[in-house]
Amino acid sequence: MKPALPPSYVNTPVAIAYADADDALIVTMTRLLGLCWSYDYERSPALTPEQLAELTGRPRSTLYRHLKQLREMGWIRVDQVGRRMVIRPLVARALQAEDLTVESREAATEPHADDVLTQVLAEIGVQNPKREQLARRDLDPLWVCAWHLWARHPHRRSLTNPVGCIILKLEGGERPPEEFLRAAEEQLWLRQWTQEHEEPEDEGQQADDCSYPEPEGVPDEARQIWAECLGELQLQMTPATFDTWLRGSRVVEAGDGRLTIAVRHAYAVDWLQHRLLPSIQPTVARHAGDVDITFVADA
Repeated sequence: MKPALPPSYVNTPVAIAYADADDALIVTMTRLLGLCWSYDYERSPALTPEQLAELTGRPRSTLYRHLKQLREMGWIRVDQVGRRMVIRPLVARALQAEDLTVESREAATEPHADDVLTQVLAEIGVQNPKREQLARRDLDPLWVCAWHLWARHPHRRSLTNPVGCIILKLEGGERPPEEFLRAAEEQLWLRQWTQEHEEPEDEGQQADDCSYPEPEGVPDEARQIWAECLGELQLQMTPATFDTWLRGSRVVEAGDGRLTIAVRHAYAVDWLQHRLLPSIQPTVARHAGDVDITFVADA
């Protein structure tokens, strides 16, 4: 299928519109932004070189030269998908002419370091001066956490410099995989909830899997079913998600079409009940049929 033509009007960021660059290069960049319009200016469709040349109105030799220059200027990133290319603009979309005052233009020229971003970068081991450089870029702290989880995954134990790899991902503007973005969101939410609600624990108190005795009156069949469900859920979720919310959980009540599961943390109940339950229910249904699952904090 032939991709849609760019729209007739494109919001060109000030960083491009007022750049000291050849007019032909700015026209090419504007046309590339038009191709990214249908994806909210995040990326273009995956296009063959012939399609990209046709839609930008450039001979292939000129197109390749312009793409090389735009990459060197830090305006785009080009990803290869087989024979096709995906163009990803790196210029902040927020820098629109109608939104910029003289002060904001100066701020765009010399951005301030983001305190939250600086803290997250420090926590994952990024050292100065690289930490300060990244903190002045328009980076989402959630992406930093997600790439950190990605680098710590068992499949990437062979990475000799995980922090360096994370830095390259962030500098290239590459979006983390969705599963790690979700896991990072969960961890950040958990940290925020803990800071707001958790009372200090006694020294030496541990949330160990075996801290609590098994409740009486729970059928062995219900315990076995939940153990089997946990085994499947552990394969379906990222290690960070499973460890944070479900590890150490246990059945405390079963019967009459109900299954009550106790989890280690009081602040995990809301997340499990309102966010993860839709993905947990199908697994439980395969083993126990249609049951009403409720999560409670372990006593």
